[in-house]
Amino acid sequence: MGDMFGTTVNLAARLTSLARPGSVVIDAELAAALEKEPDLDVMKIVRRPVRGLGIIQPSVLRRAATKPDDPSI
Repeated sequence: MGDMFGTTVNLAARLTSLARPGSVVIDAELAAALEKEPDLDVMKIVRRPVRGLGIIQPSVLRRAATKPDDPSI
């Protein structure tokens, strides 16, 4: 019938409820995978208990701050 359910969908719903408008909140697994990406900043936020999943470690994902090409700026 097109309904989706399971742990992944439950986690996505919980992370979405934590996100502020315009932000991206990700789980610990994705945060670890993106940790060394130079164009991205991953910042852990407060661990939270979530219904059905226990305590999770969410992170906020942002574009990395750009550095000017000219060091005199």
